[in-house]
Amino acid sequence: VGSIKKLKWDIDFAEILIKGRDSKGNLVTKYSVKRIELKEKGLSTLKPRKIWFDDAVQRLNVDGRGELIGEFRGEDRILIVKQSGVVKTIIPELTAHFDDDMVILEKWIPKKPISAIYYDGEKERYFVKRFLIENENKEEIFITEHPNSNLEIVSTEWKPVAEIEFTKERNKERKPNMVVNLEEFITIKGIKALGNQLTTEKVNAVNLLEPIPYNPPEDLPAQEIEVVDEETVEEPEEPEVDENPSPDSNVEPDEDGQTSLF
Repeated sequence: VGSIKKLKWDIDFAEILIKGRDSKGNLVTKYSVKRIELKEKGLSTLKPRKIWFDDAVQRLNVDGRGELIGEFRGEDRILIVKQSGVVKTIIPELTAHFDDDMVILEKWIPKKPISAIYYDGEKERYFVKRFLIENENKEEIFITEHPNSNLEIVSTEWKPVAEIEFTKERNKERKPNMVVNLEEFITIKGIKALGNQLTTEKVNAVNLLEPIPYNPPEDLPAQEIEVVDEETVEEPEEPEVDENPSPDSNVEPDEDGQTSLF
């Protein structure tokens, strides 16, 4: 044992090549083993796994109970947004616990922006913001942390639309509702950005409408990309060299017996 420099190490099965069932496998060590432990159970990288969320027990499952969240493989994660303005992503483990104030629970698409309208308690104004998750391993709050700040609406649609209902002022006609295309109203900014002010008028209610239809391009795994009119490119053959060339009629020997080109 004294000659062994490393007494404990990890083995990542994802790094081991897949072989036939009759294969003997890879040698882990030639020394005697005291104990083997399962350190971490990862998701399958061979095929996606369907995961559902059962709202009755607030748990994930693979048995088809509740709402289908999506198909997960490799490093895929779940997006969670809370009414308190907190956003985070998690690994879809079946033992995960969830809070009651969730307003969004879905498969996370890193390039898909999150849009929100919130009330800032300090400025007493409504703001619109659109952002991307900047740190997938960190829980962050995307509204101001004033006690009176409040998240009005949040959406993960590509082109969300909101309707703003204004408060009726005394002895005045109520202003007509305002429809806002959030994608056009503000560009994607940092998660900590304040956002753009929605209006200076008093707001009675903010409601989400049907989003503008949009079909985003799908990122296909390399093995699923169809190859059309595949061609095999062959290397050009090397020209043959005649080891015994016939004498050229235009090449004549000179007086010294050497061949002359002219």
